[in-house]
Amino acid sequence: MASRSRRNFLRTTTGSVGATAALMMFPDLIRKAMAIPANNQKRSIMDVEHVVIFTQENRSFDHYLGMLNGVRGLSDPRAVQLPSGRPAYYQASTQHPDGYVLPFHGDSTATKAYTVGGSNMGHQADLTLLHRGKHDQWGSTGELHQRMVYYTAGDLPFYYALANAFTVCDHYHCSTLTQTNPNRLHLWSGCNGGGTVGGDPDMNNSGAAIRYAWKTYPERLQDKGISWKVYQEADNFDDNMLELFKNFQGLKASDPLAINGLTRLSQSQSTGDYLVAEFRKDLAQKTLPAVSWIVTAADLSEHPNHEPAKGENVCAKLIAALVDHPDMFAKTVFIVNYDENGGFFDHMPPPLPPLEAADGYSSASVEGESKSYGGTEANPGKQPIGLGIRVPAIVVSPWTRGGWVCSEIFDHTSTLRFLEKRFGVAEENISGWRRAVCGDMSSVFDFETPNLGLETLKLPSTADYLDRVARSAQGASLSIPARQAAPVQSALQRRARPLPYEFHVNGRVDAASGRFVVDIANTGTAGASFYIYDNTNAQGPWRYALEAGKSHAAAGWHGSAPGAPALSQYDLTLQGPNGFYRRFKGSLATPATAAVEVTACYEVTNGDLTLTLKNTGSTACTVTVRQADAYALAAGQKRTHTSVVRPGESLSDEWLLSASDHWYDLTVTVDTDSNFLRRYAGCVETGRATRTDPAIGKAIY
Repeated sequence: MASRSRRNFLRTTTGSVGATAALMMFPDLIRKAMAIPANNQKRSIMDVEHVVIFTQENRSFDHYLGMLNGVRGLSDPRAVQLPSGRPAYYQASTQHPDGYVLPFHGDSTATKAYTVGGSNMGHQADLTLLHRGKHDQWGSTGELHQRMVYYTAGDLPFYYALANAFTVCDHYHCSTLTQTNPNRLHLWSGCNGGGTVGGDPDMNNSGAAIRYAWKTYPERLQDKGISWKVYQEADNFDDNMLELFKNFQGLKASDPLAINGLTRLSQSQSTGDYLVAEFRKDLAQKTLPAVSWIVTAADLSEHPNHEPAKGENVCAKLIAALVDHPDMFAKTVFIVNYDENGGFFDHMPPPLPPLEAADGYSSASVEGESKSYGGTEANPGKQPIGLGIRVPAIVVSPWTRGGWVCSEIFDHTSTLRFLEKRFGVAEENISGWRRAVCGDMSSVFDFETPNLGLETLKLPSTADYLDRVARSAQGASLSIPARQAAPVQSALQRRARPLPYEFHVNGRVDAASGRFVVDIANTGTAGASFYIYDNTNAQGPWRYALEAGKSHAAAGWHGSAPGAPALSQYDLTLQGPNGFYRRFKGSLATPATAAVEVTACYEVTNGDLTLTLKNTGSTACTVTVRQADAYALAAGQKRTHTSVVRPGESLSDEWLLSASDHWYDLTVTVDTDSNFLRRYAGCVETGRATRTDPAIGKAIY
């Protein structure tokens, strides 16, 4: 909420009898939702008539959903490597004799896990944690006993059931590296004072005295005659950002902006019942607006110190109201998301804009994506404002049923862009870089055949959930385990939505300049962001953003940092969305007697991959290519391919990937240079649905 003081009140008990009834009915509720046919008249986004945005408080993706099978969670096989050489889960700390802290289960059967507090956050704090993308300073504030807590399906049964019934987004980030208000400003208006507004971005929760002057998205809807509404009770935890805008000040009670945006549904009670009753009434009377924002009270918001079960209960009641009106559910999208991460750990560094040439490259303008600080700050100078840390996001609708994951990069402005696409009302405040990197959420949906293949879905029971909540309240205090163990997700795959991504990334030695160059080409239909890491930790990391159809030859690590030496040995890793990974290791000083260049290309019709092995040297060499053990092999294909490549010769090494759902993790070595290594990993997109990475959930650390 708007200030730290606001976060320490309203510890009330709300509707325990109603909560019991709602929680007991979760399986039936979801089964009913699964049985309602989608509006499918136009087979497009135009079948959507209502969008409901239910934004809760302060939880990270790994903290809430990191143990969900198939998602990039707590068993990500391509988690960022820390300077220590370990995966990002090993956060250095003096809080444990091991010298690090791993994510650990907030066990609701034995501890007070539901009331775990939040940790230090804010722009400067988050910049320090992220460390330019190295992601290695989460332990710097001594709060890993809170930051590293995660929940499981036993702790969040309704949300896990929702994710298993509908579609979870595992690359959905909050918009800024900071607190609630700047993130909710993006959610309601496309920026926090930067973007195309051109002002100084607001990066904290002190905006109550500012009275923001730019235009909000609800005003744009109002101007175009598109219906909208905010559902809130007496206590809205100061989460309704419209109240902070100049255009919403001093309005007459009869003004549509006041009626739709500021009305409190109760004068003193904030149990959620008034909010749900109003929502249910609008459904029954067919007056549900085209766009709705739902703002809960502090005690129901899931903010740290407030029990997630209460937020689950409100969410369940709202979805139950929709399901009870099948004709309305058939044409409604219900988005569950979280405004920011609350200081909780997430292993995936967020996309950040390169603000200077030494930071990397962006084909899109980065104007409006920075904040400048004086020299006394921990992170002085011009700093990126976002994207922020990953947060949970589940899209509930007839077009997202079936237990899918969508791994396109999104942030809060993506919800506005979905509204743009559906209702034709542009949000002008969103920056060019943000539009390039973040999608419009259309990839989450199947508008063509939404009513097929739903009868086989199996749902978990949540009948004993309140018993777990009661045990948690009586449990021991939460603490870092004395004996640490790495969490392991289930190895079960999940259905994956097709993505608009196609990246061609290859490395080469440029003989003329004596440099190693990484060629990045985005031949897909959406932009994306990448990190390049120097595995020797001498420099970097660097950040790259490429719009669809753009390319860049990246060579900025050659002495780009002040005082850094030019590279003779190189060991670079490029990482992008959905587990896209390239590693290039070798020496620029290797004699040219047997120099090998490797390029990868896709056969998108069948989802296969071919490596071209070219010997640019003067002697023959033996090249070995190996597919990782986690990936099944096509019939007749060997796990290791060995080829002798003569001088000047190019050979094609084909990998058939249908057995691995088009996933690959190929390592290339040569017999003439023990320092040489290439690694290519990712998924070949075919435009068709597939399944998630088979390596997720396998032992990795």
